[in-house]
Amino acid sequence: MQNITSMAALLMAVLSLSACMSSIKPDTKPLDFYDFGLQDADNRISFTLPLEKLDATDAIQHSNIRYRLHYKHPSQVFAYAESRWSTLPVDLLRQKVANAQPLNATCGLKIQIVTFDQVFDDASSSQGVVQLQAELTDRRSRKLLASTLISARHAAQSADVRGGVAALNIASTEALQQAADWARETSQAAPACQTATP
Repeated sequence: MQNITSMAALLMAVLSLSACMSSIKPDTKPLDFYDFGLQDADNRISFTLPLEKLDATDAIQHSNIRYRLHYKHPSQVFAYAESRWSTLPVDLLRQKVANAQPLNATCGLKIQIVTFDQVFDDASSSQGVVQLQAELTDRRSRKLLASTLISARHAAQSADVRGGVAALNIASTEALQQAADWARETSQAAPACQTATP
C-alpha cells in the first residue's frame, strides 16, 4: 500500500512539473505573410516578344524574405524569422506581366531571377535589389542570340521587413520593364528576329 501511495505521489509531482513547464513556455508568434498586393491589369508589363520562361535560381525558390547586411557581412544571406512571402518570388513577378503576348514572333525571351534581396547599406538604410538574367533566343533553332544582366534597386522607406517588401515591389517592376525594353531593342537589331515578308 505504501508503494502505491509513493507511486501516486511521484506521478502527481511529474504531472505538476509538466504543467509548470507548459505554463512558462513562451508563446510562438504567428508568421506574417507578405505579397505585392492586388495587381492592376492596366499597370502590368507588356512584352513585344513571347516570354517563354520566367523562373528563379534555387537559392530564392522559397518563401523566405531575404536580406543582406552589406556593410557588415556582404557575402552572407539572412532571412526574417517571423515573416514569409505568401507565394514564391517568381509568382510575385508573374503577376506583374500582361497575359496577352505575341504568338507569331520568331524570337523569344527567357528571364531568370538571380537576386531578390533587401540590402542594408548600414543599420538604418536599405534597398530592395532585383537582378534578372535575360536571354533572347531564336524560337526555331533555340539558339541564344543575346543575354544581359538587368539590375534594379529602390530605397526602402523603413529599415524593416515592411520597407523591404515595398522596395522590392517597386524594384521588381522596374527590372521587368527594363527587361521588356531590352528585349524589344535587341530583337529589332537582330536579323534572326525579323519576320520575313512574302
